[in-house]
Amino acid sequence: MRAFDLSIFSKISIQSRLLLFPLPLILSLFFILYLLVTSQNETIHFSEKEQLGLGLIKPISSTYKEGLKRFKIGQESTRDLLPILEEIKKESAKTEIIEPNSIEMVNLDRYSKLEQFDQTTTLQFLNDLQELLLKVGDNSNLILDPEVDSYYQMEIVLFRIPAFYHNIANLKEMIRDEYLGSNSNSKAFSNASITKAIITINGIENTCKEINKAFKKSFEANQKYTQEIGDASHFAKVNCENYLKDLKNSITRSQNKPNNSDEFFTAIHKGTEIADLIQQKSLLLLEKMIRDRVELLLIKRNFNILLVIISLSISTVFVFLIFRSINKPLITVLTKLNELTSGEADLSKTLPDFGTNEIGKIAKSINLFLENLNQIMNQLKISVSESEKLSSQLKNDAISVSDNASSLASVSEESAASLEELTTSFEIMFEFIKNETKNIVNISEEMATIKASILNIESALLQLTNLASHSTQLANSGNLSIRNTDTTMTEIRSVTKEITGIVDLITEISERTNLLALNASIEAARAGDAGMGFAVVAEEISKLADKTQSSVKNIKRLIDKSHVVVNEGTNHVMEAVNALSEIVEQSNRMNYAVNHLKEEMTTQSNSLLSVTNELNGLEDMARTIEFSSREQKKASEDMVNSVNTLSGSAQELANNSEDLNQVSLKINEIATNIALIANIFHTH
Repeated sequence: MRAFDLSIFSKISIQSRLLLFPLPLILSLFFILYLLVTSQNETIHFSEKEQLGLGLIKPISSTYKEGLKRFKIGQESTRDLLPILEEIKKESAKTEIIEPNSIEMVNLDRYSKLEQFDQTTTLQFLNDLQELLLKVGDNSNLILDPEVDSYYQMEIVLFRIPAFYHNIANLKEMIRDEYLGSNSNSKAFSNASITKAIITINGIENTCKEINKAFKKSFEANQKYTQEIGDASHFAKVNCENYLKDLKNSITRSQNKPNNSDEFFTAIHKGTEIADLIQQKSLLLLEKMIRDRVELLLIKRNFNILLVIISLSISTVFVFLIFRSINKPLITVLTKLNELTSGEADLSKTLPDFGTNEIGKIAKSINLFLENLNQIMNQLKISVSESEKLSSQLKNDAISVSDNASSLASVSEESAASLEELTTSFEIMFEFIKNETKNIVNISEEMATIKASILNIESALLQLTNLASHSTQLANSGNLSIRNTDTTMTEIRSVTKEITGIVDLITEISERTNLLALNASIEAARAGDAGMGFAVVAEEISKLADKTQSSVKNIKRLIDKSHVVVNEGTNHVMEAVNALSEIVEQSNRMNYAVNHLKEEMTTQSNSLLSVTNELNGLEDMARTIEFSSREQKKASEDMVNSVNTLSGSAQELANNSEDLNQVSLKINEIATNIALIANIFHTH
């Protein structure tokens, strides 16, 4: 259930929750107001229904008073009674207290069809009116009235006055029996009539006492109407005493019965007027009490409504102030968070102090996060700046290595070409020496023709001298080129060591970048959802650092390979240098030998024996030169292969340096992108 509730509230914003927070209280106030107003409306309706009942009691009381006249001999006609009955029907239909089809109304309606009442009908009519009056009192809540002051007035109106009327009806019935019954010819009242009259007068006296007692209790229960209640009580007491005194004098103390009954009916009917006046005063008091009560209830209801409205207004103002005190800081925090997520945050500006409440604690946490993020961004900017510088230096070094490698490749190609030319020269010289060796052999075999061939030998020796000088020059040039190659190899080795140092520096930068990315990821994880964007940046930086580290490892591997190749090339160059030095020495010796041979050939013509000996030595020397030339040719071919290998290694080094240049450009581009991302955040 709790998770379900949270899932519902998670779809509602905090601002909406703040607005919904006082809703239960407001609904409770409205519900309480509804119950209170409903209860008071019911009470008001209760009292208003009493007022309607009082309005219907008045015509019923008038009808009761008029019905009592029907006992008087000669007034049995209903002509004066019918209009009052119609008024009861109209008032009943207007107030809707009595249903038109109720038994009381149906019984009352049948009397409107009669033209006159006899004694029995009159009694039944009065009884039906009494039932109707009690029904009205019951339906209009008068009998159920809980108020003490109005209850006693209701008792007078609904019970005491009808009882008064009932006793008057008994007296009138007794008089009517005396003048129309079996005792009509008697000059005095019968004992039964006198007894009945005494009992009835005693009932009237008791009713008057009850009326006085009700006025007294009503007077004690309510001090607001003391004047009216006192006047009504005094009126009832005085008139009841006078009326009882007259009744006793007229009936119980009279010895003879008058010839005409009008005197008795008039005396008895005074009680009807007195009861009617008492009832009217009680009705006025009761009506005033109920009217004042309704007004008081309306005032209380309106006051309660006003009080609830004021409470709601105060609560609304209080809720508005609370909402504003929470909403304004909340909007400020949300604006700062949106600024952070948009990538255009000013990390130098922090949130204001909102106090020690929850929002204040959140603001302090965000300010601490901004401070840490500001430091991280500053460190990142410094690292990016250093990365750009190192990337630029790496680029320049890569360009330098590429240029040196290209120069090395060019020199290697030139050396290879020179060695190929030297090899060609060695081949020519080898063929020449081989031919010379054959010639020397022929000279040895044909000593007879030596004189003829001396001139040719001198010419050949002259050419040989030139070729030897040329070979010596070529050997010296090759030796110089090889020595230059060795110097270049030394420089390549030095550059390779510098590149190795740069690669180590890049590796260290990559490790520091990876460490910074790890720290940034940790801080982003602490920041939660607000640091997700920065976590992505940190992850990209980590990936870039890993990629850079991998590229640096490849570069280092290539540099190590180049270093091995350069060492091998250096060894081969040293071998070529030694071989060329040997060739130079051999050329110098050959040149010396040729010069010596030339000198000997000059004296050859003087001594054949000496020539023969010299030719034998020359044959041996020629064979030695042939062997040396063959070895020099082989060494020259090996040197050409080594130089070609060195040229290929130099070209590979140039290609690797180009790759290194591309890597440095990529690192520079990545560092620029990181700088752009870091520069989005304004720091101090």
